[in-house]
Amino acid sequence: RRRLAFLLGALAMFGPFSIDTIFPAFEVMERELGIGKAAMQQTISVYLLGYAAMSLVHGPLSDALGRKRVILAGIVVFALASVGAALAPDIGTLLAFRVVQGLSAGVGLIVGRAVVRDALDGDDAQKLMSQVSMIFGIAPAVAPVVGGWILGLSDWRMIFWFLAAFAVVLLVVTALWLPESHPPGKRLPLNALKIDGSFVRD
Repeated sequence: RRRLAFLLGALAMFGPFSIDTIFPAFEVMERELGIGKAAMQQTISVYLLGYAAMSLVHGPLSDALGRKRVILAGIVVFALASVGAALAPDIGTLLAFRVVQGLSAGVGLIVGRAVVRDALDGDDAQKLMSQVSMIFGIAPAVAPVVGGWILGLSDWRMIFWFLAAFAVVLLVVTALWLPESHPPGKRLPLNALKIDGSFVRD
């Protein structure tokens, strides 16, 4: 259970790490990309839009395809988007890859909660979720420090390379450690109209 809590907490860190690690590099990025503060703020706005939009879909996808498969796919997409952001030659390209980062970053937190619900009930589930939340809560405090350290040693692009490396490590650990908590017999067909209707009712 401790191993599962650590893994789910690390997966949940994608969101705050994607946002907070680049904060120390804002001024450097503005100068190198030749943009103003308003354009720089868009790197956060478009990320959050992608994150919010895909948050509606991660759960139903994992119900239909399995928890582990969706998490692994999300990590791969996040890693590739981070590489794209690291190589971005201009603000337009960077914003495009930030959207993709946002689309994939929520998979660990959202599907991770479904994994807890599948695996445990009652007090045990609450204890595991509290452990995951404690690990997740460290990220917003640690991420800017990590971003500052990286910026002190290299340039802003290395921050995105760090995010890509973080994703690769989690990909390997998830593939090895995370059990599939939602077997094929319990999966539900993916129905876009039904999903849309349930959100409207809610």
